[in-house]
Amino acid sequence: MENQLFQWGFVIRGLIPSEVKLKRKVWLKRGEILLDKKGGKLHAYLLGDESDAGKNEEKLAPYLWMSCLVSNKSPDLEGGGGVSIGAKEELGTKPVGSMSIGIGLPDEAAAEIEHHAHKFLGFIGKLHDKYIDVVSENRFIEIALDYFYEAKKKFVHSDEGFISAMISMEALYNEGPSDIKYKLSHRAAFLLSLCEIEPIESFENLKDLYNKRSKLVHGDVSLTRDPDRHLISNYTRKSIIVFLILLRSEVRRKIGKNKRKINILKEIDYAMLDEDKRKSLKREISKGLKDFKLTVPRIFEGKGENGDYRIIPW
Repeated sequence: MENQLFQWGFVIRGLIPSEVKLKRKVWLKRGEILLDKKGGKLHAYLLGDESDAGKNEEKLAPYLWMSCLVSNKSPDLEGGGGVSIGAKEELGTKPVGSMSIGIGLPDEAAAEIEHHAHKFLGFIGKLHDKYIDVVSENRFIEIALDYFYEAKKKFVHSDEGFISAMISMEALYNEGPSDIKYKLSHRAAFLLSLCEIEPIESFENLKDLYNKRSKLVHGDVSLTRDPDRHLISNYTRKSIIVFLILLRSEVRRKIGKNKRKINILKEIDYAMLDEDKRKSLKREISKGLKDFKLTVPRIFEGKGENGDYRIIPW
């Protein structure tokens, strides 16, 4: 007897503005996940059966991770209930949960953003499909992405968000219990310099940020609020992107999973000392960064009924 088909439903908050409609539905993951906008909410419907209960959030999480690499927003999930359906074609036709209509976005801005919302969601889907194997094959990348996502949700100017961002950086750049601050700061500053980020400035910033992270986790409550905490978000985002690009290489993927992180860190260290290796690494990164260049406008500006507006919807 075949398992009964189920429609599992979530609401994704913060991925696109609630006032913005989707001109058409968006399919992800080869027809297994359907995104649709209803009543001001972005619904994610997953096709499955009863055995998927409790597992569906894991299927959606990587999309949210990827969105944080190209968006300033930090989307979140709610819901997760299921309802039986008769066929795949019924996915998204049965309601899950209540609906509400958002307010606050000028009508003129919402209308303009609607022209690009489905392309934005599709862009996230393409990133996911291209790089998700890299994530699943490299546990340290998965950890880094997960902590970065938590940092975005908690906001890096909060202590919890700041610490999560620093843990994400440690997952990328550290491979042992000693000299963590120096290795993290030195390697990250070098790798970020290949993305046109000033290396000496980022090196000093990262050392300072790591010192503050250490004081926080050891219970020092005397630290004043640091207006430069936003830098760690930018450093972490860019670092994860670069590691995704490098680890997608077929040559590196042939290295055993247990040795892959050690090898790529050695490659970074050697490139600091060898100009040819440095140039080769930069060419590879520059080519890969094109994948992460947003293909839709990031800022929407205009004059509405109630005055000028400037909206950053994602």
